[in-house]
Amino acid sequence: MTNPSEKRLRKLLVIAYIFPPFFSVGGSIRVVKFLKYLPSLSWKPYVLTVDDSREYKSLRREGSEELLSDLPSEVVVCRAVAGEASSSLLEKGRAAREKSKFFKLVINTLRDIRDWVTRWLLVPDENITWLPFAVRQGRKIIKENEIDAIFVTCPPHSAAVIGAVLKRLSRRPLVLDFRDDWVDTPWQAERPAFVRRINKWLERFAVSSASKVVLVTPVSHAAFEKRYPRQKDKMVYIPNGVDLADYAYLDNAPQPTFAGKFTIVHAGLLTVAADWNRDPKAFFQALVNIRQAHPEIGDNMRMVFTGELPPEYKAYVTEMGLEGMVEEAGYLPRPEFATLLRNADLLLTINYAGFSTLIPGKIYEYWAVSGPPIMLLSEPGAAHQLIQQYKLGVALKQDDTAGIQQAIMEYYQQRADGQPVRITRDGIDNFARVKLAEKLAGALDGLKFRS
Repeated sequence: MTNPSEKRLRKLLVIAYIFPPFFSVGGSIRVVKFLKYLPSLSWKPYVLTVDDSREYKSLRREGSEELLSDLPSEVVVCRAVAGEASSSLLEKGRAAREKSKFFKLVINTLRDIRDWVTRWLLVPDENITWLPFAVRQGRKIIKENEIDAIFVTCPPHSAAVIGAVLKRLSRRPLVLDFRDDWVDTPWQAERPAFVRRINKWLERFAVSSASKVVLVTPVSHAAFEKRYPRQKDKMVYIPNGVDLADYAYLDNAPQPTFAGKFTIVHAGLLTVAADWNRDPKAFFQALVNIRQAHPEIGDNMRMVFTGELPPEYKAYVTEMGLEGMVEEAGYLPRPEFATLLRNADLLLTINYAGFSTLIPGKIYEYWAVSGPPIMLLSEPGAAHQLIQQYKLGVALKQDDTAGIQQAIMEYYQQRADGQPVRITRDGIDNFARVKLAEKLAGALDGLKFRS
């Protein structure tokens, strides 16, 4: 027999290419936190994501374990073949390449062709290979479960195309959640003109198919309204944020003693990619300059990276002689992670190079620990505005070595003078995950449903 409360729940198909057990800071956390609260807001989610029985080049698993525990029992997860080559297949190719010079030549040539096609020709992105499998599985979920609405989070922006196709086939209202911009990005500007034109058409197709379009920063919201003036009423601003429940235990935690070395912490991954690059070289150079100008201060300073520091950036550390200052803490359980942040003197976050519309999600987590100031390295734009509006720290350009050096020295000196800088949680309630989920539920409740 059906539970009476079940009848009151509307059913939502959630399309998320990046989903636990696969992990991406922005991709997984935002959608999982929506799912955590939507059932209590009268929405039952059915998630459509990729098959998790294989490993993929574009997806990783580390760091997603705690997210899985956030999923309520009401959430139904369905998976479809990604269409992307699995890592095991790529490993076999590498093994064959090592055995024969001929195979090495052939495989390297095919790999170069694949990478070129992926980067320059697959539209809107390499994950478009998921479309036929996702559309087939999505239609099945909609039909079998009498889905009321479709919600798509992207990137990858191919998911928005999938959502638009399913909307046209099923006539269910569609809500698009743009975590990152689509056509208005530095790397899109580098693609061939015909690819850019196709991407612009695809974005228009997706936006015109949607009943609501969610943007995560005021800058992105304004850009979409300008690009689609006749569809301004569709645009909804729902920022990223933080689940304050994850940090409640800090309310009774002991206060920092400021007795050890001056500690700077960077949480999470620093990506190395032509499109999504977050390069710490200027920051490292600032540390080198400080140590050369003030050896005694350099000896009393450390830089801690949680997560994984890519080999390319480890090479920077070695080349610049920073082995004694830079530490890797690896992936930490949340209580240990939050304590490290709380006891630090400065928290570092680096935005993607060239992007002015994005706000790194780590800013909200740093803010939630109610402790050290934040150093943001980013193009001027949405993230700078957030730091300045709420007085969260200092915002500088990514390559401003002199500015970085000066800011670190000022924070160091203030601690040395017995007046360490700390920030408060004032204003963070505006970015609490439960409130953001309520705003999304409000947008969903306002849709026009099939009778």
